Amino acid sequence: MNDDEYVSWGKQANNAEYTNPENVEMVRVLEEEEALDDFLEVPFALKHVRDVNAMMKLAVAVIGERREDLTRHPMFHPAFGAFVLGFSLGVVAGHRAKLAGLRAFSKLGRKQQEICDEWGIAVATHYLALVEANGIFNKATDQQLYGIADRWRILADERRWELFPRLADCVDEGRRAAQQWVVDDSSDVPPYFLNALGNLVSYYPDRRFE
Repeated sequence: MNDDEYVSWGKQANNAEYTNPENVEMVRVLEEEEALDDFLEVPFALKHVRDVNAMMKLAVAVIGERREDLTRHPMFHPAFGAFVLGFSLGVVAGHRAKLAGLRAFSKLGRKQQEICDEWGIAVATHYLALVEANGIFNKATDQQLYGIADRWRILADERRWELFPRLADCVDEGRRAAQQWVVDDSSDVPPYFLNALGNLVSYYPDRRFE
Protein backbone atom coordinates (compact mmCIF):
# COMPACT_ATOMS: atom_id res chain seq x y z
CA MET A 1 0.00 0.00 0.00
CA ASN A 2 1.52 3.32 -1.04
CA ASP A 3 1.35 6.51 1.01
CA ASP A 4 -1.62 8.04 -0.81
CA GLU A 5 -3.65 4.86 -0.46
CA TYR A 6 -2.78 4.64 3.23
CA VAL A 7 -3.89 8.21 3.92
CA SER A 8 -7.12 7.77 1.96
CA TRP A 9 -8.00 4.51 3.67
CA GLY A 10 -7.07 5.95 7.05
CA LYS A 11 -9.35 8.95 6.65
CA GLN A 12 -12.23 6.67 5.69
CA ALA A 13 -11.55 4.72 8.88
CA ASN A 14 -11.67 7.98 10.86
CA ASN A 15 -15.08 8.80 9.43
CA ALA A 16 -16.42 5.42 10.51
CA GLU A 17 -14.91 5.75 13.99
CA TYR A 18 -16.24 9.30 14.34
CA THR A 19 -19.83 8.16 14.00
CA ASN A 20 -19.41 5.09 16.23
CA PRO A 21 -21.42 5.65 19.47
CA GLU A 22 -18.74 3.80 21.44
CA ASN A 23 -16.32 6.65 20.68
CA VAL A 24 -18.52 9.46 21.99
CA GLU A 25 -15.99 10.60 24.62
CA MET A 26 -13.10 10.59 22.17
CA VAL A 27 -15.17 12.71 19.78
CA ARG A 28 -16.29 15.09 22.54
CA VAL A 29 -12.71 15.78 23.62
CA LEU A 30 -11.69 16.14 19.99
CA GLU A 31 -14.36 18.76 19.38
CA GLU A 32 -13.54 20.72 22.54
CA GLU A 33 -9.75 20.89 22.16
CA GLU A 34 -8.60 23.57 19.71
CA ALA A 35 -5.16 21.96 19.54
CA LEU A 36 -6.78 18.90 17.94
CA ASP A 37 -8.47 20.70 15.05
CA ASP A 38 -6.51 18.77 12.40
CA PHE A 39 -6.56 15.45 14.22
CA LEU A 40 -8.82 13.68 11.73
CA GLU A 41 -6.21 14.35 9.04
CA VAL A 42 -4.10 11.69 10.77
CA PRO A 43 -4.85 8.30 9.15
CA PHE A 44 -6.51 5.82 11.51
CA ALA A 45 -6.24 8.40 14.30
CA LEU A 46 -9.24 7.34 16.36
CA LYS A 47 -8.38 3.65 15.97
CA HIS A 48 -4.91 4.36 17.34
CA VAL A 49 -6.31 6.31 20.30
CA ARG A 50 -8.64 3.39 21.09
CA ASP A 51 -5.70 0.99 21.00
CA VAL A 52 -3.52 3.19 23.22
CA ASN A 53 -6.43 3.62 25.63
CA ALA A 54 -6.99 -0.14 25.92
CA MET A 55 -3.32 -0.97 26.41
CA MET A 56 -2.70 1.74 29.00
CA LYS A 57 -5.76 0.71 31.02
CA LEU A 58 -4.46 -2.83 31.05
CA ALA A 59 -0.94 -1.73 31.99
CA VAL A 60 -2.13 0.43 34.90
CA ALA A 61 -4.45 -2.30 36.19
CA VAL A 62 -1.59 -4.82 36.21
CA ILE A 63 0.82 -2.44 37.92
CA GLY A 64 -1.86 -1.51 40.44
CA GLU A 65 -2.12 -5.17 41.42
CA ARG A 66 1.62 -5.81 41.56
CA ARG A 67 3.17 -2.50 42.63
CA GLU A 68 0.59 -0.07 43.99
CA ASP A 69 3.43 2.04 45.39
CA LEU A 70 4.37 2.95 41.83
CA THR A 71 0.95 4.23 40.77
CA ARG A 72 0.94 6.44 43.88
CA HIS A 73 4.44 7.83 43.30
CA PRO A 74 4.76 11.53 42.28
CA MET A 75 6.64 10.48 39.13
CA PHE A 76 3.78 8.30 37.88
CA HIS A 77 2.18 11.03 35.76
CA PRO A 78 5.29 11.96 33.73
CA ALA A 79 6.25 8.29 33.33
CA PHE A 80 2.75 7.58 32.04
CA GLY A 81 2.88 10.53 29.62
CA ALA A 82 6.31 9.62 28.30
CA PHE A 83 5.41 5.96 27.84
CA VAL A 84 2.19 6.96 26.05
CA LEU A 85 4.22 9.14 23.68
CA GLY A 86 6.59 6.29 22.86
CA PHE A 87 3.79 3.76 22.52
CA SER A 88 1.83 6.09 20.23
CA LEU A 89 4.87 6.70 18.05
CA GLY A 90 5.47 2.98 17.81
CA VAL A 91 1.85 2.06 17.12
CA VAL A 92 1.54 4.58 14.29
CA ALA A 93 4.85 3.68 12.63
CA GLY A 94 4.30 -0.03 13.16
CA HIS A 95 0.82 0.12 11.64
CA ARG A 96 2.14 2.02 8.61
CA ALA A 97 4.98 -0.46 8.14
CA LYS A 98 2.67 -3.44 8.54
CA LEU A 99 0.29 -2.24 5.83
CA ALA A 100 3.27 -1.49 3.60
CA GLY A 101 4.35 -5.11 3.92
CA LEU A 102 7.50 -4.25 5.89
CA ARG A 103 8.74 -6.42 8.73
CA ALA A 104 9.61 -3.54 11.06
CA PHE A 105 8.95 0.18 11.24
CA SER A 106 12.72 0.74 11.04
CA LYS A 107 12.32 -0.19 7.36
CA LEU A 108 10.20 2.90 6.68
CA GLY A 109 11.80 5.63 4.63
CA ARG A 110 13.12 8.73 6.36
CA LYS A 111 10.25 10.94 5.21
CA GLN A 112 7.70 8.25 6.08
CA GLN A 113 9.20 7.98 9.58
CA GLU A 114 9.08 11.75 10.05
CA ILE A 115 5.41 11.86 9.07
CA CYS A 116 4.64 8.91 11.34
CA ASP A 117 6.33 10.75 14.21
CA GLU A 118 4.05 13.74 13.63
CA TRP A 119 1.03 11.47 13.56
CA GLY A 120 2.18 9.63 16.68
CA ILE A 121 2.56 12.88 18.61
CA ALA A 122 -0.98 13.83 17.58
CA VAL A 123 -2.32 10.46 18.80
CA ALA A 124 -0.53 10.82 22.14
CA THR A 125 -1.78 14.40 22.53
CA HIS A 126 -5.39 13.37 21.95
CA TYR A 127 -5.17 10.40 24.29
CA LEU A 128 -3.61 12.48 27.08
CA ALA A 129 -6.32 15.12 26.59
CA LEU A 130 -8.85 12.32 27.00
CA VAL A 131 -7.13 11.23 30.22
CA GLU A 132 -7.03 14.79 31.52
CA ALA A 133 -10.76 15.10 30.92
CA ASN A 134 -11.90 11.71 32.22
CA GLY A 135 -9.02 9.93 33.94
CA ILE A 136 -7.51 6.62 32.85
CA PHE A 137 -10.53 4.58 33.96
CA ASN A 138 -12.44 7.47 35.47
CA LYS A 139 -11.14 9.99 37.97
CA ALA A 140 -12.84 8.42 40.98
CA THR A 141 -11.55 4.93 40.16
CA ASP A 142 -8.08 6.24 39.43
CA GLN A 143 -7.90 7.83 42.88
CA GLN A 144 -9.69 5.21 44.95
CA LEU A 145 -8.16 2.04 43.49
CA TYR A 146 -4.76 3.21 42.34
CA GLY A 147 -4.02 6.44 44.21
CA ILE A 148 -3.63 8.34 40.93
CA ALA A 149 -4.42 11.99 41.60
CA ASP A 150 -5.98 14.30 39.03
CA ARG A 151 -2.74 16.11 38.23
CA TRP A 152 -2.63 15.58 34.46
CA ARG A 153 -2.42 19.26 33.60
CA ILE A 154 1.18 19.36 34.84
CA LEU A 155 2.21 17.39 31.77
CA ALA A 156 1.51 20.44 29.58
CA ASP A 157 4.45 22.38 31.06
CA GLU A 158 7.38 21.69 28.73
CA ARG A 159 9.86 23.24 31.18
CA ARG A 160 9.25 20.41 33.63
CA TRP A 161 10.17 17.77 31.05
CA GLU A 162 13.58 19.35 30.52
CA LEU A 163 14.43 18.76 34.19
CA PHE A 164 14.01 14.99 33.91
CA PRO A 165 16.15 13.67 31.03
CA ARG A 166 15.55 10.04 32.03
CA LEU A 167 11.97 10.37 30.84
CA ALA A 168 13.43 9.66 27.40
CA ASP A 169 13.92 6.08 28.61
CA CYS A 170 10.17 5.79 29.18
CA VAL A 171 9.54 6.99 25.63
CA ASP A 172 11.96 4.37 24.29
CA GLU A 173 10.35 1.63 26.36
CA GLY A 174 6.90 2.61 25.09
CA ARG A 175 8.15 2.46 21.52
CA ARG A 176 9.64 -1.00 22.10
CA ALA A 177 6.36 -2.22 23.59
CA ALA A 178 4.44 -0.97 20.57
CA GLN A 179 6.87 -2.57 18.16
CA GLN A 180 6.19 -5.97 19.70
CA TRP A 181 2.44 -5.39 20.07
CA VAL A 182 1.89 -4.33 16.45
CA VAL A 183 3.57 -7.52 15.24
CA ASP A 184 1.72 -9.70 17.76
CA ASP A 185 -1.30 -8.20 19.53
CA SER A 186 -1.06 -10.90 22.21
CA SER A 187 2.27 -9.40 23.25
CA ASP A 188 2.32 -8.42 26.93
CA VAL A 189 2.52 -4.62 27.17
CA PRO A 190 2.24 -4.10 30.97
CA PRO A 191 5.78 -5.38 31.78
CA TYR A 192 7.24 -2.68 29.55
CA PHE A 193 5.42 0.06 31.43
CA LEU A 194 6.24 -1.55 34.76
CA ASN A 195 9.90 -1.56 33.79
CA ALA A 196 9.81 2.04 32.57
CA LEU A 197 7.97 3.33 35.64
CA GLY A 198 10.03 1.31 38.11
CA ASN A 199 13.32 2.47 36.61
CA LEU A 200 12.22 6.11 36.60
CA VAL A 201 11.13 5.98 40.23
CA SER A 202 14.41 4.30 41.16
CA TYR A 203 16.32 7.08 39.42
CA TYR A 204 14.20 9.89 40.93
CA PRO A 205 12.99 8.34 44.22
CA ASP A 206 12.41 11.63 46.01
CA ARG A 207 11.65 13.95 43.12
CA ARG A 208 8.36 15.49 42.18
CA PHE A 209 7.38 16.61 38.67
CA GLU A 210 7.16 20.27 39.57
